[in-house]
Amino acid sequence: MSISTVIFASFAGHLVSAEELRAESTNVFASEQSCQWQTRPDQYSEFEMRYQMDQLDPLPTPQPGMTVANIRFKRLNIFNADNPDENNALFNFANKIHLITDESVINNILLFQSGDPYDPKLILESERMLRNQRYLYDARIKVEQTCADQVDVTVITRELWTLMPEVDFSRTGGQNSSSLGIRDTNLLGWGKRLSMTYNSDEERSGYNFIYEDPNIWGSRYQGRLEYGDNDDGERHYVDLSLPFYSVSTPYSYGMLSYANNRTESLYRDGLVVSQYQQHSKINSAYFATSSQSEQWIRRLSFGIQVEDHQFSDIPATNITRAQDRKLAFPWISAHWLEDNYIKVNNFDSIHRTEDLNLGWNLLTRLGYSPEQISDDDARIVYEASLKKALFQNSQTLWRFNASLRGYWNVEDNEVENAVLSGAVQWHHNTDLTQSWYSLIRINLGDNLTADQQITLGGETGLRGYPLNYQSGNRSVLLSVEKRYYWEYHLLQLFKVGAAAFYDIGHAWYQTRTTPELLGNQDILHNVGIGLRLAPSRANARTVIHLDLAMPINPPDEIDSVQWLMTVKNSF
Repeated sequence: MSISTVIFASFAGHLVSAEELRAESTNVFASEQSCQWQTRPDQYSEFEMRYQMDQLDPLPTPQPGMTVANIRFKRLNIFNADNPDENNALFNFANKIHLITDESVINNILLFQSGDPYDPKLILESERMLRNQRYLYDARIKVEQTCADQVDVTVITRELWTLMPEVDFSRTGGQNSSSLGIRDTNLLGWGKRLSMTYNSDEERSGYNFIYEDPNIWGSRYQGRLEYGDNDDGERHYVDLSLPFYSVSTPYSYGMLSYANNRTESLYRDGLVVSQYQQHSKINSAYFATSSQSEQWIRRLSFGIQVEDHQFSDIPATNITRAQDRKLAFPWISAHWLEDNYIKVNNFDSIHRTEDLNLGWNLLTRLGYSPEQISDDDARIVYEASLKKALFQNSQTLWRFNASLRGYWNVEDNEVENAVLSGAVQWHHNTDLTQSWYSLIRINLGDNLTADQQITLGGETGLRGYPLNYQSGNRSVLLSVEKRYYWEYHLLQLFKVGAAAFYDIGHAWYQTRTTPELLGNQDILHNVGIGLRLAPSRANARTVIHLDLAMPINPPDEIDSVQWLMTVKNSF
């Protein structure tokens, strides 16, 4: 059928709508052209692709036998030379020396290849996986139907600067921490991470090395290697696995080895009252299978884990330390995950595409560590977690999460190190640039050993008080914020936001504890204001917090103003 035939039919009395006419014209065009790659002008300018990448074209409806014909990659550099605000000598030099991510690295992340059946779900999931890479600011996949049974795909990514001298300084709750070194999260454009730093905080200082490969030799295997040499001991971590890289991955397996020798502290009123040496070793391996229905993913995992936690006195030990713990247990885990992702912005970041799962996420794990194998008390190991997000309306988002973990000591017939945690977050967007936010968080501990504390203060909550100011086996925290997401791009390097906040919280001991740990048990609150800087050219998954907090009616020993500078993963 030709276009003239379609038009003639409409004039002859057939009920052909404008939409049907356009669809028919598209089909006719496709039938009269070969199914080779067709170069067509992009619908969006480069500026729009950089800053409006969450506004996707609707994906074509899949038809029986429809396949992916061609895949084209468009890798946008860090700065856009066509934008006058970004066209300067410094930014052009950065673009010139930046190593663009190798095309094969992007291709290896995709869940589809040329010749595969066309599946919109795989397109959307591949896009999410690209956005999750530390070396990309954003990603978008365009799909265009070129003939009746084929589509062409364009993968658009925007690069980040990844080779960074690491010169960081942060202050929270009256305590300073710093780091100095170099890291690259996209080594030579291959998607690998290499980091060598010197870190120092109130507890320890030392050198740390990290190498991470999310796609070993272009495969789906991933690995991570860490080594730390600190003034209080050494640390190593080795992880090798074939993860559930996709919701449709049928199986997963892996192993890890972790060892850490360090000095730990116990707090009262924000001050260290005792220290002890802790040497922990954890080794584990697992195998998991997965099945999938329309939206639900069900995963069943089996594994074995061996733990050895040894505690020893040092000169700064002033309180009876915890007893050594050994566990060796097989475990089984069940995971139910609902695949219901949407794109949002101005929730955890500032004017950046965020992937939010509105589905249920439920995980349970159960293990048994017999005395004959662990050479310690027999214990039942249990763990459970639940996450859920939902929109009450187009402006209001609720997020819920809860977790339970701990042991049941069979010999003593009681729980041990049991912690029940829950949090509710409320987001209400009054318009595109402002929102209200509230957080309620509760932690309930039962029969915690001497190495466990639940604390509040500084970055753990109650920003107007020193770090770890209150401690106990219970805590409750309420935070309310008025948030601003300004449409201002500071130096073309940072998206800028701000917040005014109020915190009220309390940490306390429900049962009797060592007198040396009993500090301030009052309900505390503070107010404050803060600036938020979301990097847009590097470290895009972080938000820099610059806060000024003032405690309300504080004890005499508390400063009237606390200032905090921290780097977090959310607003």
